[in-house]
Amino acid sequence: MNVNSQTAARIDELLRELAKRFPQEQENEVMTDLSFQVKPDSGELIVWNDDDEELCSVTVDDWIDNQDDNFYVQAAEQLKQMFRERKQLLENLGLLKPFSLLMVDENKETVSELYLVDDNMIILESEELMKGLDKDLDDFINRLLAD
Repeated sequence: MNVNSQTAARIDELLRELAKRFPQEQENEVMTDLSFQVKPDSGELIVWNDDDEELCSVTVDDWIDNQDDNFYVQAAEQLKQMFRERKQLLENLGLLKPFSLLMVDENKETVSELYLVDDNMIILESEELMKGLDKDLDDFINRLLAD
């Protein structure tokens, strides 16, 4: 799913605000993951730290009153696309690595990992790495139990 220019501008505004909050030059890097919460009723995109403190927010007009059953999946894909495009900005946040950018629900429970930043490695879509892991583990357990 492509991100239209207005939505991209709003998400970009949010990411620039995060870069101001966590400048790379900061001596004492902060240890936290960043949680992104989308609210389809208001179109709000809020970023929280690990202490459930709101760091910044924007309103994405295209998301207001969105009744689509796949809204959260689509919003996650749009965020992932923007994160890939703003990779350099995200890699240089003044956060201790590794850190994750997570999508959370209204209870701030993690729904999915959107982006992972590690010291020397950026994993864009970590669920791709985990694909087939369940089957591999099941096969491994079955072989162990058969012996």
